[in-house]
Amino acid sequence: VVGIARAADRTRFHWLDDELRQIHAKLEAALPDTVHRPRQIAADGSKIIFFSSNDRDPGVYYLYDRKRQKLSELAVLKPGIDPEKMAATKEISFTARDGLVVRGYLTLPKGREPKKLPLVLHPHGGPFGIRDEWGYRDEVQFYANRGFAVLQVNYRGSGGYGRTFEAAGFKKWGLEMQNDLTDGVQWAIDQGIADSGRVVISGASYGGYATMAGLVYTPEMYCAG
Repeated sequence: VVGIARAADRTRFHWLDDELRQIHAKLEAALPDTVHRPRQIAADGSKIIFFSSNDRDPGVYYLYDRKRQKLSELAVLKPGIDPEKMAATKEISFTARDGLVVRGYLTLPKGREPKKLPLVLHPHGGPFGIRDEWGYRDEVQFYANRGFAVLQVNYRGSGGYGRTFEAAGFKKWGLEMQNDLTDGVQWAIDQGIADSGRVVISGASYGGYATMAGLVYTPEMYCAG
């Protein structure tokens, strides 16, 4: 074991191996605001393949030569995507109606003032143990490119926030889990970010269920699903 990865605002690493800690620090200095994941290490430890990605870049594979202390680009995952044209994603949090702190991510369209924007609420699937993480998502960038703000809520039941938070979603489909999504939209409206008359809910798997439930239980909140 050389290190531990944990889900926080983004993937964070705690290195047990001193040399890897130093290598990772060099990567972060060269490519900031990026998650660098070691994928393969040569049997003799001389070379390491890293996968580096962030909220605007689908990812690049790099080869690090330990002896030469050189980083070389191996492959760009999606060369057709220009990270400079993509929208940034930031972590947000709000307090649900029963006092539970809920976290998630907000992506704002580039070049538009974050006021009274049309909003897409995009709940993840699963639902239990799964979560949205900070990183590049095709559909999120697609919506943002068309001028929508995109809200991803890690409602109760989502993983990565401890057993108690995950268990809080058990048997709560269409109930408190749905309230977390509704309260997330209301947070975006209260912040002045979202236009209350132009809110869409969109998802697949459990997110598809949440879309259906949103249109049934709170039809006044959504203009489309």
